[in-house]
Amino acid sequence: MAAPRRAWLVFGFSPEEAAGEPGPGPGPRRLESGPEGIRRVWPAWSYVVVETGAGLEVRSAGLRRPLPGWAEALPSETHVVLRGPAAAQAWPRAAALRGAGEGAPAWSRALPPEPRCPPPLPLLPGGFATPRPPFFTALPGALRARRLALGHEHVLVLGAAGEAYAWGGGRHGQLGHGTLESVKEPRLVEALAGVPMQTVAAGGWHSASVSEAGDLYMWGWNESGQLALPSKGLAEERAQDEDTGAGVPSLAGSAAGPGGQQGQLRVPAHGCYHTRRRAVHLGLG
Repeated sequence: MAAPRRAWLVFGFSPEEAAGEPGPGPGPRRLESGPEGIRRVWPAWSYVVVETGAGLEVRSAGLRRPLPGWAEALPSETHVVLRGPAAAQAWPRAAALRGAGEGAPAWSRALPPEPRCPPPLPLLPGGFATPRPPFFTALPGALRARRLALGHEHVLVLGAAGEAYAWGGGRHGQLGHGTLESVKEPRLVEALAGVPMQTVAAGGWHSASVSEAGDLYMWGWNESGQLALPSKGLAEERAQDEDTGAGVPSLAGSAAGPGGQQGQLRVPAHGCYHTRRRAVHLGLG
């Protein structure tokens, strides 16, 4: 019996909808792999860059354009950063949709020879790229990064020993430092100190990490349930039911995770979520 074929699905609005025209809706929509297959996907809001057996290509509203010579992509709605063996470049979105071969890039940075498997974008030698100006930011020389993730206003880094660092905007608790203050320089997420991480990820205003033991930690904004917890509106509704004697139990538990506080608590707008097997812990972010 043949093994089932993997399928790639994309979610989000199409270019037609972004322009105010009728479209297929937010998805999901199947990405047709073709004979080359699909290995990796880098989505933006209205287009996607895919890696096939034949190399990178950009797809948007039925349009497919190859991106020859590039190995990785970091797309946004204004620019896409492309990384090749000798350089990283940022191209305006319109130029990328034409194949990123017309005109001049908005930014370019030569890259030294690297190991066979360099760290993935956004990391670059000496710093990291962003798909909008200024396109490159240096990292402190003492910080040895294995992986870097970009949120809307904040940055997460996985250090060489599995430690997590966060900086940038902190108004939604997305940094995990126990406050809502912004931080300009990389700061260790102390609540995770001593727990080696294997990866980090950043959403708009929330963050996540997975430990080498397989534990998942999430913290930051939970306004729409980003932390896999009831949203603020649902928590307020449950609290109102309790006040009126409806008897609906609230979620409570021992706090854990970045910025967590011990004790019983209700699910807040800013929270932490850590789960492994049957253990669930809630805490403030």
